[in-house]
Amino acid sequence: MRLKKFLKVCYLCWTFLWLFPRRVMNYIRGSDSDCYVDDHDDDDDWDCQYDSTWEDEDKTCKKKKSYLSTSRRNMYAARDMQAFRHSVRDLDDSAPKDPFYNLDFYKGLTRSVPDDVSIYEFHEKWKGKYDRLERVHSYIQWLFPLQEEGMNWEAHVLTKEEIKQFRKDEEAKGNLLKSYELMLDFYGIRLVSDRTGAVTRANNWEERFDNLNRNTHNNLRITRILKCLGTLGFEHFQEKLVRFFLQETLVEKKLPNVKQSVLDYFIFAVLDKSERKSLIRFAFCHYQPQKDFVWGPKKILLRTASNECASNETKIVPGHESEALEERKRTPSSSSNTEDNSRKITNGKNSESSQSNHAMREENPDDQKTSNKGKDKGQVKGEDHQVSSKSPQDGEKNGFDSHDWNRQKFNIV
Repeated sequence: MRLKKFLKVCYLCWTFLWLFPRRVMNYIRGSDSDCYVDDHDDDDDWDCQYDSTWEDEDKTCKKKKSYLSTSRRNMYAARDMQAFRHSVRDLDDSAPKDPFYNLDFYKGLTRSVPDDVSIYEFHEKWKGKYDRLERVHSYIQWLFPLQEEGMNWEAHVLTKEEIKQFRKDEEAKGNLLKSYELMLDFYGIRLVSDRTGAVTRANNWEERFDNLNRNTHNNLRITRILKCLGTLGFEHFQEKLVRFFLQETLVEKKLPNVKQSVLDYFIFAVLDKSERKSLIRFAFCHYQPQKDFVWGPKKILLRTASNECASNETKIVPGHESEALEERKRTPSSSSNTEDNSRKITNGKNSESSQSNHAMREENPDDQKTSNKGKDKGQVKGEDHQVSSKSPQDGEKNGFDSHDWNRQKFNIV
């Protein structure tokens, strides 16, 4: 009986702690909390414990090791991505000079294990072989090496010295870029610029997106690719790929089974803090419902994300240029709109002058005949200035909705 009572009390205590986690934990922790949540911020589920993105803007979070977390964010993912970002620092630290297995592979000096394929054979014989790329799981660790172990125990992790040498080797970096293009093709994506890293949808994107939604293990592969890009000298490619996936998941809603990985992993693989902030603001703008957004401090995002949302209204996201070009053909260019606006201003001035002339005629009836002589000429001149200009507001008259016009041309949601 005593045991039953004891278990019952334990159960009630456990239930109480989970029903009132924030107030109970804040009361217990007091001012020395690991990530103290003020009473006025109870609706913000952002946990800063493993996230330094906003540390220069939010000084209220004290980062100490926490054993109990009430956040709905995936803290395992947050810890993993923080460990990755820290791993690419301090490459100048002295380390034993182990063999450069990954660099040698990318220079064609060794072959992968256990597939026994060289980097050149991989680019020539595996590109477009979607079934093989989906089925085989041992190649991704060779193509995109990291400083952490993968599922292929016969692959090798990168060393600090190897990373430095890889970043300097143009042959190895050129082959890594080809590997990146090969995997993008597998996912239905095309690299637009090998200088900026801009990407767009490939011609077969619908088929490949279906594969991405069915086989969610590819989310792990994309995370590895993003980490590798940041490690081996292509960190400026990261933001473009992540923004593409944010667009396809939150705006276009074509990749629902990739959405969680984009928010938990992809964004926080981006090394540049300003780009990471921009991506979080973009995600906050388009995430529904916003009250459930846990990947950034809402009190800061509500204050700063409005500018990001406004800037996205005039930004064509790669992958949707065709829709924008089609709409531009159906609508006037910006220069013609400017010219039309100037003509409208001229019309306004003419209308004001005609109103003043009408008032003068009422005051001077004797001059009415003289003014009527130029009436027809005035009408002709007025008609010369009646130039119609199409705009998004006139979209419904032209057979398409004005909201769709803006969304398709500028990728607004």
